[in-house]
Amino acid sequence: MSNYDVVYARLVSKIIENGIWDKDQQVRTVWNDGTPAYTKSVISEQLVFDNTQVPILTTKRVAWKSAIHELLWFYVKRTSNVSYLRENNVKIWEAWTREDGTIGKAYGYQLGKIIPYGEPIRTLPLVTSPFIEEEQYMIYLEADNQVNLLIKGLKENPASRRHVVSLWNIDDLHDMALYPCVWHNQWLVKEGKLHLIVGVRSNDVALGQPFNVFQYYVLQRMIAQVTGYEMGTLTFNINDVHIYERHIEPLSQQILLEPYDAPILNINPEVKNFDDFKIEDFELVNYQHHPSIKMEVAI
Repeated sequence: MSNYDVVYARLVSKIIENGIWDKDQQVRTVWNDGTPAYTKSVISEQLVFDNTQVPILTTKRVAWKSAIHELLWFYVKRTSNVSYLRENNVKIWEAWTREDGTIGKAYGYQLGKIIPYGEPIRTLPLVTSPFIEEEQYMIYLEADNQVNLLIKGLKENPASRRHVVSLWNIDDLHDMALYPCVWHNQWLVKEGKLHLIVGVRSNDVALGQPFNVFQYYVLQRMIAQVTGYEMGTLTFNINDVHIYERHIEPLSQQILLEPYDAPILNINPEVKNFDDFKIEDFELVNYQHHPSIKMEVAI
């Protein structure tokens, strides 16, 4: 039996039975017909997976290839341009895509952004004026993106507690089509095992969470493969975990279904460079699931 299905059913039941409505507030999200998309939520939930199974739901079909495509778009392509998704018929970001074909400075943009690191080699004047105190800026010898720096750090300094990837850049929030829901992750190496902690500010249980949990398991497998570590635990710390009003009834039916056994995920072992991963390197074997349940997306 799939362990994630059991954990998921408990969480859904907890929210339906004990969650707090936001109907007393003016919510941002709406349905396609323009009516407010209210939620029931609980605050601060933690999900921990020991990774002895692939954490993917079997009480409904999760579009696992689309989930991996989105992951590759974020972490390998490192762009906010949706052309890669469109080429692979993945439409999950269409509602937030701008006329320029991007989602602004969100997600992949932040992962591809080049940032300086190490010790500065010198400072240079930024403004020189007899009326303004001179300002300076640092010149660094080295620069790279967050993904490459994460892999480099895990290989060279596994004891560090600073292996953090952040998608929440306060300077760029104004230019993001959607603020990041899964907004940071931290990696820890203990006794040769790679542990991953994922921080989530807001989590749609019906549609977003099944994608996110499976995706970050896949990411953990990818990073473990290229760094040479064994798989450790996968932890999700979720601040606002919620169910939309129109999802309550279908979810109530879904969690009554009997779970199947968890499938097996094969990843091409020949891939040693992270940026070489592509969709063909992933195979989900024996994925049995109940029929897909149609649920409307709140935007």
